[in-house]
Parts: sequence; structure tokens; C-alpha cells
Amino acid sequence: MNERILVVDDTPANIQTVAAILKGKGYQLSVATNGKQALDALTKIRPDLILLDVMMPELDGFETCQRIKSSEAWRDIPIIFLTAKTDTADIVKGFEMGAVDYVGKPFNAHELLARVSTHLTVDQLRRSLALKNVELARAHELVRRAFGRYVSEEVAESLLRDPEGLELGGEERDATILMSDLRGFTAMAERLAPRDVIEVLNLYLETMVDVIGRYEGTIDEIIGDAILVIFGAPVACSDHAAKAVACGLAMQLAMADVNGRLAAKNGIQLEMGIGIHTGRVIVGNIGSLRRTKYAAVGSNVNLAGRVESFTTGGQVLITEAARAGIAASLRIDGQFQVEPKGAARSLQLFEVGGIGEPFTLSLPQRSAPLRPLAQPLAVQFTVLEEKFVGRTVYDGHLIEVSDAEARLRSPLALAILSNLKITVATSALGNPAGEIYGKVLDATRIRFTSATPELRAWMSGRIP
Repeated sequence: MNERILVVDDTPANIQTVAAILKGKGYQLSVATNGKQALDALTKIRPDLILLDVMMPELDGFETCQRIKSSEAWRDIPIIFLTAKTDTADIVKGFEMGAVDYVGKPFNAHELLARVSTHLTVDQLRRSLALKNVELARAHELVRRAFGRYVSEEVAESLLRDPEGLELGGEERDATILMSDLRGFTAMAERLAPRDVIEVLNLYLETMVDVIGRYEGTIDEIIGDAILVIFGAPVACSDHAAKAVACGLAMQLAMADVNGRLAAKNGIQLEMGIGIHTGRVIVGNIGSLRRTKYAAVGSNVNLAGRVESFTTGGQVLITEAARAGIAASLRIDGQFQVEPKGAARSLQLFEVGGIGEPFTLSLPQRSAPLRPLAQPLAVQFTVLEEKFVGRTVYDGHLIEVSDAEARLRSPLALAILSNLKITVATSALGNPAGEIYGKVLDATRIRFTSATPELRAWMSGRIP
């Protein structure tokens, strides 16, 4: 045995008796003849158990026990009183001081060994349990942090409390889906070094993930610069549509901080579009026993992505289904009908500029006054089909510009919400060459989704 026992007794005969009993069983012993010596000994050794006499001069056993138990370093050491005082009041007082047991004098060798062995075993189990609890807490924290990359703290804790929520399978549920995407990210990425692209993307995602967590959203997927978020699952809530809209507005407001930090580094400015839809979806853990992800699937998830595709930078567009599920007041800045690809009918979309209590969030008005150019700026443009540039090149002229929009004069009838790639050559106006990606807002008005920094700066300079 390697256990060390500290024996504290002011009677040498008692120490000799106890030492003979314990050494015969292989225990290591340390000895103190009074309470002060015992406290001094504890500064040099850490015994596994203390046998403590009650009746000692100067510092009795009760006071010595109390001082040991008041120390953070020593309080876990089990103490057994050695005492001839076996009346109930003294026994109770010993337990109140923190002792775990007592042995009456004169000693019975079998009783002493049994009590020592029992409490050493109990203490070993206590230490083992404490170690397991530390390991469990670390594992819990690792799991919570892993979940925390995708869900809010509240959702992570809920899943950890109810592990059945992590089993493979799904259920049908009403939920709200938010889809966000950066405008012109691909074009911007082509102008930057790969390392800079990752830095920009990580800064953006770090900010957005924090916002999503505050509104209890669950991140289903991050694909490049696109984020798919579920509200109302895995933890159900009745106000999932309102939380999704509030989250979308908060994400747009957070873009000011993102762009401020990017401007200080490389002059990059990002714009994000957000689409939100509410409906029945299948949610659950999808995958295999080795690799699983929590996800939402169904046509309503796809529809949220379609809604997002109609956005311009800075917009939050929602469907009628999402609007119907919100009790809070909304500031609607516009509405229009679209024909989503693959949908059986047209869809009414609403541009949300603010939401009332309990969220109270509002976006700044997006009006951008267009200023006429001294002379029309000749451009060429193509219409994007899905994410691909069309083959037909059209001629046109920019006749009015701002830092975010332009008016395009062209013989081609432009479809509302269609996407254009506009190529600008240098001209007598002194403009730099470059490319603009934009979305058609009306017959001639184009909202930029991406523009080279030089072109955007030149257009900003046209505004008095």
C-alpha cells in the first residue's frame, strides 16, 4: 500500500499502538504530537487520511479539525477522530467539525483497520468521481462549443440535456427558413488573393454567426458566402417567423461593422441579400452513424433560397406566409410579385425595413439619389441566366449614377429583377474601366450587386 496516514496524538503509547497496527498492513505513517505540529506537517506532506486525537493541550482535536477543513488545500482529506469521549454530544460535534468517523479508545485493531480501509476507499472513489466529473465537464464543453458553431447557446444546452434529440430521423414541423448571400462575392473573389478571400469571408461569417445565435437560429448550412438558417427547430417556438425577420434585420445592420473593418484593411465593401419564408419542413438529423448533421429539407427550404435570389444588397425580403406568422408590427418598404423558377404560382414578396417590439429594429432608408452624367457613358451588358453570363452582348448607356445605382438606357426591354453584367470602358468622362453586376429594379434602374472599387469610387464622386 502507498497510502500515507498522519497520526496526531499527544500520548506516545497511543502513537506506538496505532503505528504497529497500520505498519503491519503496509501503510506509510507520519506523526504529530499536537495540533500545531499537525498543521505544520500538512504544509510539507499531503496524507491520504488523518487519525486525530480529540484531547490534546493548546489546540484540541476539534479546533485542529476545523482549521484543516477551512483550508481549500486540505479540506478534502478524510479525518477520523481517536477519542475516549464517546458520548453522543462529542460524536455529533466531531461530525459537525468535518470528521468522517471516529474510533474509540482503547483501540481495537480490527475496527481501526476496517474504518481506515473503508474511508480510504471512499476517498479514492470520491477523487475518481471528481476526475470523471472534470472529464465530463470538458467533454460537455467541447460538445457545446461544437454545437455552438451552428446553433445558439440555448439550443446547444437543450440538445445536451435531451440527447434523444440527436438521434437520426426527422419530423414535420412549421419553421421559418432564412437564406443569406453576398452580392457579387464571386466577382470580388476573382480580384483578391485566396488568403484575402478567406480572411474577408471569415470576418463576415464570424459576425453573422454571432447575430444568428442571439436570435436562436440554427445554422443548417454554410456554403461559401451563403448561410441557411432554421428558426423554430430543433427547439420549437411560436415566434420563429418574427425571430427570423428580426435576425435578418440585425444581420443587415451588422454589415456596417463588417464593412468598416474591411475598409480599414483593403477597401472591400460587401452587400448581402436575405430571403425569408415560413412553411412545413422536415427537420432532423440526416446522415449516418459516423457523420450526422441537423438539417431542414423540403420545398419550403428551396423556396427561401428562391426568395433570396430576388434580393438586392441590403434587402430583407419575406413571403406572405412569413408575414402572416408575425405578431409584431413591420415596416414594409415595398412589395411585388415574382415567378420563382419551379413554383406552381406567383409569389408576393415584401421588403421589410423594420420590426417593432419586442425587437425594435430598423434599417436606414435605401433611397439613393441618381445624378445625371455630363454625357451618357457607353457600356456593354449581358443578362445573367442563373449564375451564368449570357452569350448575347447588348449596347447601352449609363445616363444617371449614384454610389449604389445607375439608370441604363438600352433598346432591350429589361425584365424586372433580372441580373446584368455591365462592362464599362474608359471614356472622355475620365472613368476607369471595370465591371458592374446589378439587378434590374424597374425598366431602366439598376441596383449594383458588385462593382470594382475604382468604378464605385468614381460614381460616388459624381454626387455633389
